Amino acid sequence: MKKKQKMFKFLWAFFIMISPVMIDASVRFSVSNERIANAQTMLFKINTNQVSAKITKAYVAYLGRRYPFFHAPGKSREDYYALVPTKYYQKPKKTNAVIVYIDKKSKHYISVPIMIEKGKYKSEKLHVKPSRAKISKKSRIRIQKEAREARKIYNTFTQKLYFTAPFVRPLESKITSAFGTKRVFNGILKSYHSGTDFRAKTGTEITAANRGRVVLVKKRFFAGNSVIIDHGEGIYTGYYHLSAFKVHVGDMVEQGEVIGLAGATGRVTGPHLHFAVHVSGTGVDPMQFLETVNQLF
Repeated sequence: MKKKQKMFKFLWAFFIMISPVMIDASVRFSVSNERIANAQTMLFKINTNQVSAKITKAYVAYLGRRYPFFHAPGKSREDYYALVPTKYYQKPKKTNAVIVYIDKKSKHYISVPIMIEKGKYKSEKLHVKPSRAKISKKSRIRIQKEAREARKIYNTFTQKLYFTAPFVRPLESKITSAFGTKRVFNGILKSYHSGTDFRAKTGTEITAANRGRVVLVKKRFFAGNSVIIDHGEGIYTGYYHLSAFKVHVGDMVEQGEVIGLAGATGRVTGPHLHFAVHVSGTGVDPMQFLETVNQLF
C-alpha cells in the first residue's frame, strides 16, 4: 500500500513538472516568461470573466512565498495581475509556480512550470576611497542600521496602487553599469551591483519613473543622498548618489516630476544615477522589470 502511495506521489509530481495543470479552466491566465534569470521578475495575469462564483482571494505560490493578485490598472474588474520576483542568489533549477484562487465554493489550482536560469551578469573591479571599501566598526553599525531601515520599507506592502501608466526611465542617458555586475572594490570588498547606473553630470535633473509616494529622503553610507518612492502593491523605485533633493518624505510625485539632482555622494567612482527597483521586498533587475510591468498597458 505504501509503495503504491509513493508511486502515485512521484507520478503526480512528475506530471506537474512537465505540464501545466489546469484543475479549473474557467480562469484564463498567462505568464510573461516561463524561463527567467535570477533577479528577474515575472508577470502573471488572470481573467475571471468566465468564473461562475465570485473570487474572494487569488495569489501565486512560488518558492515558499505567496504573491497576491490585484486588479490590473486600466483594465476590467475581471482582470488581475501579480508580480513575482526571483532573488539574485537564487540558483538555476526547475520550479513550479501555482496560481491559486478561492471562491465561495472551493479552492482552485493552476500549476505552471518555471525554469530559473543563471543570469549573464558581468564582473568588474572598482577603486573608491579606502574608507568606502575597508569598513570601520562605526561605519558598519551605520550600514546595518540603514539596511534594517531599507528592509522595513521594502517589506511594507501598500494595498493602494498609485500608478496608472507605464513606467519610464528616470533619465534618458547611456547605461554605464548594468544590474547584477559582480564587483570587487579596491581588491578586498566583494558585492554585486543592485541597480542600473545611468551616465549623469552633477546637477542633472532626475525624475520619478512613475507616480508614487516618497518614503525616504536621506544621506546613506553606500547609496549617498537617496530617494525611495512607493508605487503601491509592493513596488518601490530608488534613486541614489544624488547631489540635492527636490522632494520630502510624504510627498506624492507624478511620473516625470523632478525628485533630485544627480551627484557623486556615497560609494562612487564619479557622478551618475543609480536606479533600483524592489518588488515584494526583493531587489530585481530594473530594466527587465520596466519591460515586464509595462506589459500591463
